[in-house]
Amino acid sequence: MGKSILFVIVLTVLFIPPSPGNNFINLSPSVDDSLQVIEKVYLHVDRDIYNANDDIWFKAYLVDALDHILTDHSSNLHVELISPSSEIISNRIIRLDGGLGKGDFKLSDDIRSGRYIIRAYTNYMRNFSDQLFFIKEINVINANDGQAEISDKVKYVINNIRLDFFPEGGSLVDNVSSVVAFKAVDNLGKGRDVTGKIYSSDGDMITTFKTTHLGMGTFSLRPLPGLSYYSIFRGADSVDARVELPASFLTGIVFSASINQDNELLITTRTNPETLPLVSDHDLVLSLSIRNEVINKIPYKINSLLSSKVVPTDYLPDGILMLTLFTKENLPLSERLVYIEREAPLKIQIGTDKATYKKRDPVILNLSLSGDSTIEREGNMSLAVVDERLTNNTSEFPRTISSWFLLESDIRGTIEYPSYYFDSSNPDRLTDMDLLLLTQGWRDFAWKYDITFFPPEDGFTISGKLKKYNNKPPEDLRVTLGIFGSGNSLFTSIPIDSTGKFSLPGVDITGKATLIVSGFDKKDKFKGLVILDSVKYSPAEVSDNQHDVLIPRETNYESLKTNFTINESLLKKYKLSDTINLGTVNIVAERRDPQLVKVESSRMMYSKPDDELVVTNQMESYRNIPELMKGKFPGVEVIGPRPNDPEYLIYIRGVASVRGPQLPLVLIDGIEADFKDLTRIPVSEIDRIDILKLVSSTVIYGFRGANGVINLITKAGGRYADNKPDNLSAKLRIYGYNAPRIFYSPQHLSDSASAFKPDLRYTIYWNPDINLEGNKKIILKYYNGDNSSLIRVIAEGITTSGIPITGKTEYEVK
Repeated sequence: MGKSILFVIVLTVLFIPPSPGNNFINLSPSVDDSLQVIEKVYLHVDRDIYNANDDIWFKAYLVDALDHILTDHSSNLHVELISPSSEIISNRIIRLDGGLGKGDFKLSDDIRSGRYIIRAYTNYMRNFSDQLFFIKEINVINANDGQAEISDKVKYVINNIRLDFFPEGGSLVDNVSSVVAFKAVDNLGKGRDVTGKIYSSDGDMITTFKTTHLGMGTFSLRPLPGLSYYSIFRGADSVDARVELPASFLTGIVFSASINQDNELLITTRTNPETLPLVSDHDLVLSLSIRNEVINKIPYKINSLLSSKVVPTDYLPDGILMLTLFTKENLPLSERLVYIEREAPLKIQIGTDKATYKKRDPVILNLSLSGDSTIEREGNMSLAVVDERLTNNTSEFPRTISSWFLLESDIRGTIEYPSYYFDSSNPDRLTDMDLLLLTQGWRDFAWKYDITFFPPEDGFTISGKLKKYNNKPPEDLRVTLGIFGSGNSLFTSIPIDSTGKFSLPGVDITGKATLIVSGFDKKDKFKGLVILDSVKYSPAEVSDNQHDVLIPRETNYESLKTNFTINESLLKKYKLSDTINLGTVNIVAERRDPQLVKVESSRMMYSKPDDELVVTNQMESYRNIPELMKGKFPGVEVIGPRPNDPEYLIYIRGVASVRGPQLPLVLIDGIEADFKDLTRIPVSEIDRIDILKLVSSTVIYGFRGANGVINLITKAGGRYADNKPDNLSAKLRIYGYNAPRIFYSPQHLSDSASAFKPDLRYTIYWNPDINLEGNKKIILKYYNGDNSSLIRVIAEGITTSGIPITGKTEYEVK
C-alpha cells in the first residue's frame, strides 16, 4: 500500500473526531455553477410590537453573501407572516429592483394575540434548506381577544443549564496543549454565568474555568494518553453538575488562528511525536473561505511539533473567515473561524433639531455617515420613527442589518445582543466575537445535488400544454396569452413544442389580473384544449419549532393592552388607522372605479375618442371583435370572413392613404398590438372599443395611425375570471407582485384636515427609500402625534460597496 494512501487512511480513522466543532465544507465544485452564488436577505421592519388592525412596514435588502453588495440575482422575494401555530396566514411577493424592495402587511382586527414570525427568502435560497432564510419575531396584541398574556411555548421547560465544550480546531490531541472554549446556556438559549473545575478520570483536578461573556469562556488543557476528562460546574443556583469533555485522540493536529496587531492572520499548528512522521513529508493546503466561497488556497508544511505562518488579510472582505487545513486529497484535518474587520464600522449619525418636543410639533432630522472619509459613501437606507414602547427595548444591542449580514446569518443558533459585536464603543467586542466563533462555530451550508434545483426567479412563469380533443399530437398550432388587469396588459403569441408544451418566463405582473390562454391553428381559428400549469407558488415548509429557537423577551403586556384598548375606541370613532389617516387620504384622493381609471389610462394619448362602443353582457356572445364591430361605427367597414379566406379586413373611411384602403392601427389598452389580435382576444374581456378616425385625432400616432386607430380597452382587475376553462380558452385569476402602499404622515397645520382628529400613531414616520450621496447631509421633516412618549429613531441600510450601516437616536414628546 502506498505511503500517501496509508497517510489518508490513518488520519481518517484516528484523527477526525465526532466533535461539535467539525462542520467541514465540501471543496468539490457544484454541479451547477449558479449554485456558487449565495444570497442573503435582511428586512428592516418598523417595530417589534403591534396591535390588531395595525400596519407592518418593511424594507428588503438582498445581497451577494461574498461581498454583501446588493444583487439582482433574484427579482422575487417571498415574505410571509407566520402564526404561533406555525401556519402562514399572509404572504407577499415583493419585487426586488437591484436587490432592494419594500412592502407591508395589514393585520386583521380579529388576529389573535401571540408571538408571530416574519420570514423572508428567495426561491433560490431553498437550495440550502432554511439556513439562509431571514426570521424575525414580532408580538401582536389584540385588546379584544380576552387573552391574559402572550403565550410562550418554551416557558414550561425546566430552566436547567447546558454546558458544551469546543476544542479549538475541532479536537483534543494527546500531549498537545489546546485552547478549549465553552458555552453555558439555559433552556431559553440565554447565556448563563458558571464557574467550574476540570478533572481527569483518575480524580486529579487539572484547572478551573469561569465565564467571561454571556456564558462563554476558555481554558487551556494538555490531555494525557489513556485519560478522559470531565467538569464539575455550578451556576447561580449553586447546584453542582457534571459534564464530560470531548475525547482526546492519539494522533492529530491542533490548529489555532488569531489576528495580530498588524491585522494579519497568525496561523499556528501543534502536534505530537506520533503524528509528525505522518504529516512531515506531505503537502497540506490551508483554505481561506468566506461564506462557502474559497478566497485562497495556501500551501502548508508541518515539519516540527510547533509550526506557524503569517498570512496577510488586506485582500479579504469583512466578515467571518473560515480557515480549513486539508490534505491534497481534500481530507479536512482542522478548522478555525476568525472575524476580519477591515475598518471601524460606519455609523449613521442622526441629529434632531430638539431633544424634547410637544405633541404634533414638527421634527427636523439630519442624517449623515461617520467614519473614514475615504470609504464609499453612496448607498440606500430606510428609516423608522416609532414609539419606544413598541420596539425591542429589552436589549441594548438588538439585531441590526450589520449583525445579520456579518454574523447571525453565518453561524448556528440564536445570538444574544448581536449588535454588541459591531458597536465600536465596546472595547472587548472583538475578543468576545472570537469567543462566539469558537463556541457556536461555522454555520455550514447544505449543498444539494440530489434534489430539485430551485432556480432564481425573475418575474413569473406561465406555462402549460395544448392538445387536440382527440389527443393527437398538435400540428401547426400555437397559443395566445393575454393578461388583463387594472395595472397589467399583455397580449402575445407563444409557440408550442412537438408535445404541445409552452412556456413564457419573466412575466411582470403586479396585483391581481386575469390570465387567458387560447389555442389557434394557422388560420387563426380556436383549436385545442389548453391545460395550464399551476401559477401558485408553493412556499417553503414552516418548522414547528421555529418559535422555540428565538429568545423570548419580556413585554409590558398589560400596560400596552390597556393603552391599545383606550386608543381603539378613538380609532373607530374617527375611522383612523395606526399609520394612515383614512379621512385625510380620502380628501387627497377619493377611491375611484378601477375601470374608469383604466379607461383614462388607456386614453392617455388622445383623451377622447371620435367614437366608442361600450360592450354589454348581451354582446359577449359575439364570436370575435370584428363581428361585434359590424354596423356599430359610422364610417367603419368590416369585411370577412369570405369563402376560401377566413381573414377579416377593417377600413376606416376618410383616412385612407394614397395607396388605397389600408388596415388601421390596433391598440390594446393604449399599447400597440397586432391586427390579428382582434380575432384572438375574447369579447368577454373587452370593456369598450374606441375608434379614432379624424386626422386631428390620429396625427399623434404619425404614419402608424394614418389609416385610423382601434383601441380595445380591457376590463380591470381580474374580477371577471371564473378560474374555469371553457371550450375555447383557459381562464385564471392570478396574483403577481404585491403593490406596496405609501406610508402617510399627516402635516399638523392649523388649517389641515387632520387638525380636529386625534393622531394616535405608534409608527410616526417610515421612509424606505433614502439615497446616500457622498458626504451630503440628508434632511427630513415630519410631525409628531398625540402620544406622550419616548420616540426611537432607527436607520439601517447598505453602501454600494457592501458595508451595512446602522444608526439610532431618541427624543421625547411631552
